[in-house]
Amino acid sequence: MKNLLKNAIACAIVMTTCFNCSVESIENEQFENVIPENQNTQDVCENQDPQARITNNGTISITLEIATTDGVVLQTAQDLAPGTSSSYLTFEANDIIFNVVKNATGFNDEKVVHTMNQCMSFDMEVGIDNYLISSSPEDL
Repeated sequence: MKNLLKNAIACAIVMTTCFNCSVESIENEQFENVIPENQNTQDVCENQDPQARITNNGTISITLEIATTDGVVLQTAQDLAPGTSSSYLTFEANDIIFNVVKNATGFNDEKVVHTMNQCMSFDMEVGIDNYLISSSPEDL
């Protein structure tokens, strides 16, 4: 009888352990965040025209003219008030003159020339002193 009671207790412990365990199937959820090695997660720029924009953090309004070295104006963002930015302006790849016209007396206009190739972007910024902050174009 003593052995029967010990065996019954042992059997109860084993049974409760078995009922508390569960088997979960492998779902696709585990593999959703895995990226195959042959996929590129970055957008690749293919033959996109160069682009530029300007942010006016100064105290006077400005105008941005984007022109070729021959003087042909390709794009213009006129009368940007202090605290505003232009949208991105696209243009053909070439040697480009970025002319920042100060719409107030006592301030000189500024020109910057860069060779802009396909898939390039140029973010310009006028500082609080109303002069351009040095920057360079970047590849997209």
